[in-house]
Amino acid sequence: MYKLHARPGSGSVVVEAVLAEAGADYEVEQVIRLPDRKPPESLLKLNPLGQVPVLILPNGERMTESAAIALYLADLYPAAKLAPKPDSPLRPAYLKWLLYMATTIYLSDIRMLYCERYTADPKGADGVKAAAIAQMAREWDILAAALGNRDYIVGETLSVADIYAAMLATWNPDVPAFFTKHPNVRVLYDRVCARPKLAAIFKRNDLAF
Repeated sequence: MYKLHARPGSGSVVVEAVLAEAGADYEVEQVIRLPDRKPPESLLKLNPLGQVPVLILPNGERMTESAAIALYLADLYPAAKLAPKPDSPLRPAYLKWLLYMATTIYLSDIRMLYCERYTADPKGADGVKAAAIAQMAREWDILAAALGNRDYIVGETLSVADIYAAMLATWNPDVPAFFTKHPNVRVLYDRVCARPKLAAIFKRNDLAF
């Protein structure tokens, strides 16, 4: 059995989504957010960065980093068809866009939400937040343009990249306005949440729009 250490609405959503779609046996342990927003000691023992998700594999090994975990699980459960096969011509684009989101949009979100962590100047947090919001908007413009009118980010079936995008879309500071600006991302989000298992996970994590 897998054990997922998670926080509602966090990057653990995509990991739980892949586990659910794969039909894997797993349980979720919610990590309590402390009033000062610092990670609890129990989480620091699992991940020195104090971040979720942390996935405990059946052999007891720990995995961190949402994109890495999702990539691993999707390849481990090929019957779920959540990733192009390693020899598929779609594989390069799949890896490109998934890692693009993990290394750009995700990090801009974190800088927006935890802006005080990214400056040594007590008065600099507002500037960090404003810059993160502007950068995130540009990063989404790029992804939305690449998506265009296609049903999915790569290929003709749902992949981890689509689930990841749907999760990140809900992290925007004004989700309705974001979906108005990028209606194709809204369509992608709706397509992801049309799958019953994924809809339940998004709803439980307060990411239903």
